[in-house]
Formats: sequence, structure tokens, C-alpha cells
Amino acid sequence: MKTLITLLLTIGLSTSLMSQEITQTIRGKVIDETSEITLPGATILLIGTEPALGSITNVDGDFAIKNVPLGRYTIFISFVGYEPVTIPNVLVHSGKSNFLNVKLKESLFKLDEVVIEAEKAKDIPLNEMAAVSARVFTVEETQRYAAGLDDPSRMATSFAGVTNSSIGQNAIVVRGNAPKGVQWRVEGIEIPNPSHFAGSSTTGGGLVTILSSQVLDNSDFLTGAFPSEYGNALSGIFDMNLRRGNNQEYEHAFKAGLLGIDFASEGPLSKNKNSSYLFNYRYSTLGLIDPLLPDDANTTKYQDLSFKLNFPTKAGEFSFWGVGGNDFGKTKKDLIMDSDEWETEEDFTDQEYGFNVGATGLTHKVSLSKNTMLKTSIVASAKDAYWDYDQLDDQAELHAKSRVQTLTGTYSASSTLNHKFSSKVTNRTGVIFNQHFYDVNINEADSPGQPLTNVVLNEGSTQRWQAFTQTKVRFSESFEVVGGVHSQYLALNDQVTLEPRASMKWNFNPYKSLSIGYGNHSQMEDSKIYFVRDSNGQTPNQNLSLGRAHHLVLSYDWAINENLRLKIEPYFQYLYDVPVIADSSFSMLNFEQDWFFDQLLVNDGAGRNYGVDVTFERFFSNHFYYLITGSVFESKYKGGDDVWRNSRFNRNVAFNILGGKEWQLGASDNKWLSVNLGLTLMGGKKRSPLDEAASLVAREEILNENDAYSVSEPFIYNIDMTISYRKNKPKYSTVLSLQMKNMLGSPDYDGFEYNYREHAMLEKTSAISIPNLSYKIEF
Repeated sequence: MKTLITLLLTIGLSTSLMSQEITQTIRGKVIDETSEITLPGATILLIGTEPALGSITNVDGDFAIKNVPLGRYTIFISFVGYEPVTIPNVLVHSGKSNFLNVKLKESLFKLDEVVIEAEKAKDIPLNEMAAVSARVFTVEETQRYAAGLDDPSRMATSFAGVTNSSIGQNAIVVRGNAPKGVQWRVEGIEIPNPSHFAGSSTTGGGLVTILSSQVLDNSDFLTGAFPSEYGNALSGIFDMNLRRGNNQEYEHAFKAGLLGIDFASEGPLSKNKNSSYLFNYRYSTLGLIDPLLPDDANTTKYQDLSFKLNFPTKAGEFSFWGVGGNDFGKTKKDLIMDSDEWETEEDFTDQEYGFNVGATGLTHKVSLSKNTMLKTSIVASAKDAYWDYDQLDDQAELHAKSRVQTLTGTYSASSTLNHKFSSKVTNRTGVIFNQHFYDVNINEADSPGQPLTNVVLNEGSTQRWQAFTQTKVRFSESFEVVGGVHSQYLALNDQVTLEPRASMKWNFNPYKSLSIGYGNHSQMEDSKIYFVRDSNGQTPNQNLSLGRAHHLVLSYDWAINENLRLKIEPYFQYLYDVPVIADSSFSMLNFEQDWFFDQLLVNDGAGRNYGVDVTFERFFSNHFYYLITGSVFESKYKGGDDVWRNSRFNRNVAFNILGGKEWQLGASDNKWLSVNLGLTLMGGKKRSPLDEAASLVAREEILNENDAYSVSEPFIYNIDMTISYRKNKPKYSTVLSLQMKNMLGSPDYDGFEYNYREHAMLEKTSAISIPNLSYKIEF
């Protein structure tokens, strides 16, 4: 009996201990930064583990560290002849294994000549050619930052120099530039703005992103003086990467929330060949419950799909990927037939609209030698929109007020060659071909009952060529220079640009660096701008030159300690060849969205943005972090009347404070509570004063453009929050999350509208709070 009791107690104790010890696997690949050849024999260590946990890469550069207890880790990677790197804050939980893509930089010195300290890769951009105004952001940050809503655009508003255009949209303003100046790239190729209802009210923005955090990898965000490989952007770049799926085991995730229902899956296509798949599908919650809503509730629904298939072969690595979204909206409110009962335009307006956006591509990467890598991509992308807008006249008859039908897209082919001449000199050279196609038909009536008049009508295609080269020279471990050039040719109007770029970085002591960057940049306008028709049916805007800009940035970076950093970036931008209306205050620098824009433009405008961005950041360590950013800036423009004024986006000041704390709970620390708060304070946008007399006659907003953007909207304040609770189980994990954007309902100002009952122009405001309560299970 004693033996049996002892045996049972031993088994029970062992079972209890085993049930408490939940572990996970960290996998990854270590490659050369330039040629991307694999580095077999590299050492990987988890700092601070007892006993020590680590691994060594195999002949394919792959590694696996098994039986890693749950938590956050700093990982040290080293290889003979290369500079070691540490990757901090790697989150290990039970629902999903980790995969790390590690790129090492060849050392300038042999190991017996100098002792090299590992680089702390916390905000250093993935693109080694970027010296200023660039930082990496992680997928976990888009989920953790207060009210990021898993959206890179909304998360980026926490960074210095970045503000939102409005709370209800994810459009961002970078250093006083219009949201349309931001470019999105996926897997190195420019794509249309990847947002639901993209461009519906703001060019460059939408409701929420179509890019799922389930498929994204760590990515770069750039805000000025871009390296030479980036073209066709004037204000900012999101350089997004899609991660590889798990090629060893199957993993899945299901998420239900107020914004949508998601399902994600990944796993091996063939374990013998290391191929994998990864996808995420989402359908909006509003779309699911639409049949249950009252008859007069408006319809808003969307869905999106993101995927990546990866095929390593002897001839290199092939990946087939895609992102896409589909949106639909319709007013279902009963129209008020009696015009005496009308209060606002909404009472007698009926509309239906839809948007689609997507991109898919095939990418091939191959190492041609130990010093050379070739990357080639073939991509198709497109976006389309329709908008039917009807209104009642005074006799209660419904008429078409406008009809919009647009389709634009691009077939792209690109090839980029990375070559390392030595550990000191590397070069990246590439060429990009774009075949743009378009089918645009936009019509509008002056008033209900009047015939529709064509504003834009064109169908066809044109070509654009881009080429670039850039070279990085490392004169020493503390001093490096990058120089290059980008060029564009637009066949639509035979426009050619030559855009020099250069940067320098000097680490004048182990903890402080000084950098300077310059770039000349250009950007096309939206296709509908080029095809506006004049009275003779011609399209003179087709001859517009590309808008241009000079960017100059100075950067001071001080690593106060291992986890604390201060960064100060003064900048100056001069924009020229800006499209404007002759003898008018109008400028495309202030353009947000106007589907019925019908004006003829000339390249006589200019603009200037200058200011200082300050970042004080404590990186996530010991279970907490904070980020404090501030920007003081001026944004001015010159219209076709040759007068300098405030731009629409000249908020003058923006301040953010963001922080969070994580607690590990439970007897075995398998339950994690995370609380994150954010405060945003910023000046109001500028707007033109109302011409009240003219507006009352026209029964719509008419502004005094002779005094354009002379009125400041009220100061804006936002408080955001993200709370999450994760429970780790041996075979799965669950996450309960609450995200709140604009908790206190700070209002947006949307101009003026005519009130039919009061016969007055009243200011429109919208206090939009965006909640997202969600539950996710990963298994």
C-alpha cells in the first residue's frame, strides 16, 4: 500500500509539473544581408536562459530551438566574419511557433582584430540603405499599440511627424503632406492603397486595412529622403513584407470581433521540399448581421483575403502571394417625400457604392554567387469603384445625381540585383516596368432632374519605366555613405525625371550617431486627374509634369542605455512642379478627394514643409514600454495665384504619449494581461472660411477661396486604449482583446451643410469612437 501511494503521488506530482511546463519552438533562417546566401554554422542563443538554450544553423541556414518556456526573450545570433545581432522582445506563446528571418552584415574586420559588440536591432530599418527617417515596426506592435486596430496606418500615427487626416479614416499625413503622397509596397512592389473603402472620402485612406496581422512580417516605415529604390512617392512609404508559413507543422487561428470574423491557416505543402502555405480570410461582422438589422439601417460590409505560398527549390526560392478586399455600402433609410420635412441632404438622398482592390504576384529570389542575389517579380494589381447617387427633386421624383465607374490597374515586372563587392562596398540596382490601364467614366448633374454631364471619360493604357542604382560604402565601423539615383519615364506625356539621393551616417561614439539624408522625389497623380475634359472634349491635364520634391533631413540618435533612446530629426521639404489651377488658390497639395473634379491644371505650384520631430522611447523590456513623440512644423503652399498660404494639413504641433504594461499571472505565469494607453494632442487642420451668402443661395457649402486655409479648426485630443488577456494552454492559446479608438469621442470637423428647416449653414461634426472587442484562439 505504501509503495502504491508513493507511486501515485510521484505520478501525480510529475503530471502536475508537466502540465505547468508549456513550451514552444523558435525556428528561423540566417542569411547574408546582401546576397541572401545561407550561413550554415551560425550560433543562436537565448540570452538569460538557465540552462542555456540555443541552436546552430544547418547547411540551409535553418535553425530550431525546441522546448522554449513561454515568455519574452532576447536572441543573440553570431557567425564568423559577420557582425553579431541581438533581437529583443521575441514573444513566445503556446498558440503559435516563431519564425525569425535574420540577416547578418559582413564585418569589416576579422574577429581577432577587434571585438564587435552586437547590434541592438530594435528600431533599425530592415532596409540597410535607409539612414534617416526610417524605422522597422513589428506585427506585435500593430496589435499592442493603443487602438492600432491591427492597422499599420493607425499605428503609425504614434510616430513622430505623423498625424491622422480624420479619426474615422486610416489616412495619414506625413510631415504636412497630403495622404495621397504615401505609397504602399508589398513584397517590394508598389500596390494600390490596401484599405477597405479606399479613396471613398480621402485619397490615400480608407476604413480599415485589408492586410491581416496574421500574414504580415516585420516591415519598414519611411517618412522622408527615401533610398533610391523607392519611386513615385512624396511623403511616406510603407514597405510591407508577408511572412512565410510554417513549413514543419500546421497552425490555425480563428478570431471573432466587432470588426470582422477571421480564419487563418498555415502549414507545410511538402515537408520534404520545405514548401508552405499561409492565408487569412476575413468577413465583416456588420455584413454577417445585416439581415438582422432594422430595415432603415445602412449596409456596410467588406471581406478580404491575404495569402502566400512559398516554394524553395534548387533554382532559388519562389513565392506566390496576394492581397485583396471587396466592399459594399448602401443607404437603406426611407426617403422623406415631403420637401417641407427635409432637414439635411441625407433626408432625400439614396446611394449605393462598392470598392474592390487587390494585388497578386510571383516573386523569385536566387543567389547567383556568395556575393550576388537577384530578385525578380511579376505582379498584377487593380482597384475599381462604383458610386450611384440619387436625389429627390421638389416634386418627390427620384433622379440620378451622379454616376461613377472607375477601373485602374497595373501589370508590373521588376528585377533587382544586390551585389557585394567587398565587406565595405555593396550595390543595389534595379529596373521596374509598369503597364498601367484605366477605364474611367464619371458623370454628374447640376441638380436633381438635370441631365448627367460627363466629367471624365477615358479608356486605355500607358507605360512607365523606373530604374535605380545605389551604392553603400562603409569607410569604417562608425562611418558610412549611401549614394544613388532614381529615374522615371511616363509614356503618357513623355515625362522623364532624374532623382539623386544621398545619405551619410556617423557614429561619433558607441551610443550616439549623426545622419544626414537628401532625396529628390516625384509622383504621379490619380488617373482621373489626367483625363478631365475641357469644353472641346480634350484632356490637357494629360500633359501635366510629375509633382516633385526635395527632402533634406538631419538626424541625431542617442542610445541612452540598452532600452532608452532619444532621436531628433529636423527636416526641410521643398515641393515644386505642383499641379494648380491658374490664377486660383487651389493646389493638389491640399487635395483629399473630389470624385467630380473637373478643373484644368498647370505645374506652377510649390510648397514647403519644415519642422522638428522628436522621439523619446523606452523599448519593451521588463514587461513595460513607452513612446513619447512630438512634432513642431509649418506646412505652406503656393497656388496658381502665386500667394503663399497655410496648407490644409498645417496643424503646427502634434504630441503623442503611448505606453503599456504586461503582467504574467497564474501559478505558472501562463496568463498574460496587457494594458496599453495612448494620448494624442494636435492642432486643428486649416480650412477656408465659409461664403455664407453664396452658400445659402446654392444650398451647399461654398468657401471663400481668396482667403483659403486661413481658419484653424479646434485643437484635437484623442485617448486610445488596448487591453488584452492571453491564456496559454499546452495545445492552444486564447486572446480576449478590447481596442478603443477615441474613447472620449473627440469630434472631427467636416465643414458645413445646409439645413432646410432652419435655412442656415450649420457646422458638421462627427464624434467617432471605434471599439473592437474580439476573441481569438490559436491552435
